[in-house]
Amino acid sequence: MTDLEDLINKEQYTLQDDEKQSLLLEIMRPQLELSLRNDHIASLYAKLRVEPSSIECLDDIPFVPVQMFKLFDLATCEHSDIFRVLRSSGTTGINQSQVPLNKRTATYQTKALKSIIQSFMGAKRRRMLVIDHQGINASTAEITARGAGVRGLSLFSKGMHYLLKQEGGTIMLDEDAIAEVSRTKDDVYIFGFTYIIWSEFYHRAKAAGFHLDLPNAVIFHSGGWKKMEDRKVSREVFSTSVAELFGTSPSKVHDFYGMAEQTGVIFVECEHGHKHVPDFAHVVIRDPRTLQPCGIGETGLIQVSSPLSDSYYSQAILTEDKGTLLGIDDCPCGRKGRYFQVSGRVARSEVRGCGDTYKESKL
Repeated sequence: MTDLEDLINKEQYTLQDDEKQSLLLEIMRPQLELSLRNDHIASLYAKLRVEPSSIECLDDIPFVPVQMFKLFDLATCEHSDIFRVLRSSGTTGINQSQVPLNKRTATYQTKALKSIIQSFMGAKRRRMLVIDHQGINASTAEITARGAGVRGLSLFSKGMHYLLKQEGGTIMLDEDAIAEVSRTKDDVYIFGFTYIIWSEFYHRAKAAGFHLDLPNAVIFHSGGWKKMEDRKVSREVFSTSVAELFGTSPSKVHDFYGMAEQTGVIFVECEHGHKHVPDFAHVVIRDPRTLQPCGIGETGLIQVSSPLSDSYYSQAILTEDKGTLLGIDDCPCGRKGRYFQVSGRVARSEVRGCGDTYKESKL
């Protein structure tokens, strides 16, 4: 038997998919029993006539639509144990998901994210460059997905620099921070939301004549692709342009897919453009008409599952995003497990990504 700590702390992307599914199901069954303490989850299982002990594969775990986090309290622990509420990036409070965290869940999520990033960057601590302003990382009992992203990715940081600043409600380059970074001899890694990097940083930095020489820099980014597509900016153009600005290789620019409701689990893109599922998570693509699992090469709704939370129902969440399962255990990069691509949001679904709401909220 492998426990959750072992699965999180081990080297990622080494388990074959069938082996991983068996281990995850063993870990999740007791969690599903405990999740029935929540009346909404208990009602879901009762209506489906499902008992956690009878579930024989991960695809059969009852899923909750991600919209439920906006409408219902999905806490599966005592409310007195909740020390922080993570909010997704909606334009108004009424449209935000509310994700309750107890300390054990937050600890698991932190360790899980560290394990994923280490696979792409190594264990060495680096200086972190944040393409955002410092105000998004305020220390409060409630935190937005943007703030959570910065905190999560800061695990390897031995010092942080915010390359944007906010003055009087206006976002601008922090030229002093950029100048300081340009003099550093340290290896760095960079994090920002895709649309913010492009709209608020890249073009302003180019116009100001900034060009950094950071050949070992690794760049992680996510969110806002709907607006990028509206501007006719492809992933290839983005990666090449941003890599050139920082003086690194496009192969070191990693887009990732993630969501506030599954904090700790991100699906990072490898050098072949495939998003990979870590050993402590599972992805199934579901036919939008039948909700049955799709096969390799078929497009449907993305469902994400993980055992990281015992403070809310994370074991099966159906998103509003479309994706395609590209393969299992055979990516040319050598990582085992499932890999997929994300192709956008379902028509008429709410725009909810961090980058997508940036212009409207100016948080």
